Amino acid sequence: MLHRSLVVVAALSALTAAEPSRLASGVPDEFKQQLLEQINRDRLLAQRPPVQFSPELSAAADAHCREMLEHGYVSHWNRAGWKPYLRYAQAGITDYTAENVWGLRHSDFDPSPEHLLETMFAAHRSFMAEVPPNDGHRRSILDPNHTHVGIGVAYGPPGMRLIEVFGGRYAELEPLPAQSRLRDPVTLRGRVLAGVRLFGIAVFYEPLPRPLSLLELAATSSYSLPEEERTFYAMASDRWQSRADSHRMQQLPGGRFLFPVPFWKGRPGVYTVGVWVTRDGQNGFLGALTATFVTE
Repeated sequence: MLHRSLVVVAALSALTAAEPSRLASGVPDEFKQQLLEQINRDRLLAQRPPVQFSPELSAAADAHCREMLEHGYVSHWNRAGWKPYLRYAQAGITDYTAENVWGLRHSDFDPSPEHLLETMFAAHRSFMAEVPPNDGHRRSILDPNHTHVGIGVAYGPPGMRLIEVFGGRYAELEPLPAQSRLRDPVTLRGRVLAGVRLFGIAVFYEPLPRPLSLLELAATSSYSLPEEERTFYAMASDRWQSRADSHRMQQLPGGRFLFPVPFWKGRPGVYTVGVWVTRDGQNGFLGALTATFVTE
């Protein structure tokens, strides 16, 4: 049985926009390292394996933090209307991701190193203090299938934004083209990593996003992958079989595979492709993700 995670957002009301020149683009690397160590201490207490620091996830998270602080909002969505998995996919990242977002409003934020580090840890403590059933951030931190984490930070006079984005990296993929056309043949090329086997591939569909106003961003909350999808399961005959049809693919030596991506909806939109993996007879879980924006 396949399970899809729902990620919970920390959404705040729209804030006053800031001048880009007054914003700090990041924090010292050692601050992110200290937060990584705290994340792994929390995971150890929960008997979870440690996660590794991902510079790629961190760079993409930093960019979203800067946009949120500059324009005075807190949301998983960006102003272009992209959800997190689309933001990371468009940055060329192929991890399956779960994002925690935190924001602080302060008219004169203290940028001293001591206060900056303490505020980062305060954000993390707020995630870990959650209790069921409203504990989506905490569950993301402690998810046993996560292998990597990126940490994004932006701060300045309006306050601070922080992101912890967790990644599951169980397959190496060639990212799909950022943009495609309906008539284009698009093939997913990848390789599952040691310790897991290919379970299936899901192709999710949603309409092309549209820009969001600050009021619309303030009204956003949780996000998930689209409801509309078709899943193709790995079969011994080298065929993928979904609820209604089958799709030809190739499994190659060394865990490599080729999968012609079907734009099964037959219309423009975002087609997000998720690679399901399994290990030790467990339920399948998403181990990689990529997406393409499809036009006529």
